[in-house]
Amino acid sequence: MTAVNRRWSGILVTWHNGELRSGVRRQPTAIEDLDPEPPRRRRRRGVTAFLVLLVLPLLAICVLRLGRIDGNRFTVAALALTPYFAGYGLLVTLLALALRRALITLVALVLTASLAILVIPRLLSDGDLIPEGQHVRVFSANLLLGRADPATVVRLIRDTQADIVTLQELTPQAMAALDKAGLADLLPYRVLRTRTGGEGSGILARVPLRQIVLVQNRMSFEQPAAVVDLSGPVDIEILSVHTIPPVPNATVRHRWNQELAAMPPPDARARPRILSGDFNATLDHRALNDLLDRGYHDAAELAGEGLRPTWSQPPFGPPVTIDHILVDRRVGVTKVAVYDLPGSDHNAVFAELALPPGPRN
Repeated sequence: MTAVNRRWSGILVTWHNGELRSGVRRQPTAIEDLDPEPPRRRRRRGVTAFLVLLVLPLLAICVLRLGRIDGNRFTVAALALTPYFAGYGLLVTLLALALRRALITLVALVLTASLAILVIPRLLSDGDLIPEGQHVRVFSANLLLGRADPATVVRLIRDTQADIVTLQELTPQAMAALDKAGLADLLPYRVLRTRTGGEGSGILARVPLRQIVLVQNRMSFEQPAAVVDLSGPVDIEILSVHTIPPVPNATVRHRWNQELAAMPPPDARARPRILSGDFNATLDHRALNDLLDRGYHDAAELAGEGLRPTWSQPPFGPPVTIDHILVDRRVGVTKVAVYDLPGSDHNAVFAELALPPGPRN
């Protein structure tokens, strides 16, 4: 006894013991017999979801940065990485393009271009006319609890021929070591507030200084100020800035906002004003941009050196730019440089400034 089965168009035909039998073929159900989704379609959806996940951090940074939202301590830290997110966005755009996801490519491109518009000008010299007044050279360094190598600090000051120096985290021991290395001969005039730990600060110059008060509110760190009696027709005012960092908690971040808001604006009727030091803020933080909007330029940004990192402390993230020399908008910038500073987690910042011509204030 044999049985032979044949199927035509869903009809089951069976030859069994000399008899021809037929019946309707049972159709497979979607759950039991059919693959609900072809593997190729599943892979495409998986790739799309992966690309969307890559775009989300880029979208978040754009919302924060373009919306001028510093937010909490986590978003403040993320905003410091805005230049890196611009590069990241370019990689995501190219990846989405290579994987032929047109909509995701377009979204990533728009977000990346938005960040690039903010970041790229920092690489380009401003091109404004330089004032024809006296030139003055300003040098600033955070000494990391006084641990920076004193010989290197003195050598950099000598090589740059700095006229005015602002030092943060200046301890009594560090000041003594710097003078022993030769700083006393280079910069004999001082307004010093040395302290143990990281609270100390000071202003040193080749020319006479007159101590003044520019910050009225109580600050976390010392922030001395002085009038610099230059030999030309215009004197300047300078403040050694050191604001509290915006981490590790909400209370400290709020204090950071307050301290940046307390920085003195320029006075167009008085001497040009310079703010020099460790702001613990980048050009992508609203708190610093609000200060710039009150009448300052960032010297490094004017000179096309605005992406030079000044601080790094592994493993807390890549290098960022938190040390600045801010200049009254009447002041021009002819040169900016950033120098390695052994012993410190900061780099030193140097700027050559051109003052406006005018009568002595």
